[in-house]
Amino acid sequence: MNEYDLLVQRFLDHDLSPEERVAFLEAVDSDPILRRQWLNLEMVVTEAAQLPRMTPSARFFTELKAKITPPSLSWWGQFYATVTAPRTLEWNLAGAVAAACVVIVAVGGLFSLKPERVVEVPVATVPAQTIAAGTTQQPTVFVRLVLLQPGAQSVSVAGDFNGWDPAQTKLERSDGGVWTATIPLKPGRYQYMFVIDGKQWIADPLAAEEATDGFGAQNAVLDVAI
Repeated sequence: MNEYDLLVQRFLDHDLSPEERVAFLEAVDSDPILRRQWLNLEMVVTEAAQLPRMTPSARFFTELKAKITPPSLSWWGQFYATVTAPRTLEWNLAGAVAAACVVIVAVGGLFSLKPERVVEVPVATVPAQTIAAGTTQQPTVFVRLVLLQPGAQSVSVAGDFNGWDPAQTKLERSDGGVWTATIPLKPGRYQYMFVIDGKQWIADPLAAEEATDGFGAQNAVLDVAI
């Protein structure tokens, strides 16, 4: 892991101080390679958060407990364990005869009390899922928008993806005056602008491309691809 990887990881884990976060965003603004690496990792973290979390069922815990808990021995099991436990004996003729009698009785009792074998057949509880053939769904890409505006009271974004309505997508403030928002978008090309305090419209300074809006201003351009 190089210095850039460590810096991006600390930024995503919120381990940077406000001053370090500002310095990181300034470095991202001046280095397109670092900006691309950071945005890719932001996308991975966001998509990972959307994955479903699986919770083990009560049956799973019951079966696990049954497997790790030693079974309680019956009186016959305890007797058999006592008889078959390894020990050192001083043998003589009387002791040998007595031991042979105990073994004969134990073996006879073992065959007479052998329980019937029970086979447990697992039953599938999860219904089969049917996937319609030929059904395609356009993938969604989670895009992270970031703006450094320490003096702003509110920041939102307006663009092709929300009908140019700033009220639809608001950014959240974090330490150091950094405003962020994560929005799901279909692959395509979008124009957008940030709106500061509901009245000041500015293009994204981190955008890799800009396009004229036809009225003398420049919109930021966002290319979303898989």
